[in-house]
Amino acid sequence: MQGLIDYLSRRYRRVVEVGIGTYSRVACALQDRGLIVTATDINPRTEGVPVVRDNLWEPRLEIYRDAQAIYAIRPPPELLPPLKKLARRLAVDLIVKPLAGEPCDGRVVSGDGTFFYVYGFGWKARASETGVSQ
Repeated sequence: MQGLIDYLSRRYRRVVEVGIGTYSRVACALQDRGLIVTATDINPRTEGVPVVRDNLWEPRLEIYRDAQAIYAIRPPPELLPPLKKLARRLAVDLIVKPLAGEPCDGRVVSGDGTFFYVYGFGWKARASETGVSQ
């Protein structure tokens, strides 16, 4: 997961992990690097990072308003459409680390032995594609 941690910490200051479950290692590592991390789950049950109860099928948008990106680690395939819909609606980047072998249609990024998919719905991604910065 080191490649994912490096990628997120180099690009964003405020992120939301969707569906954190009980695996908080990435969120805690990002906090240690100075990022502001909020996590969501339909059934919060982890420690070490603030977790807010939320249902991805009916997300409470105020939880995500200040985020620069949202990310999910090993989400079930049926959650990919609502994750993409949420990221598009908020105009933020979406980063997905699937289980090995699960296909996604985002841009593949790999680093330090970790691969994940990036969906560039946020202004940073569009700026880097067009050469425009804000």
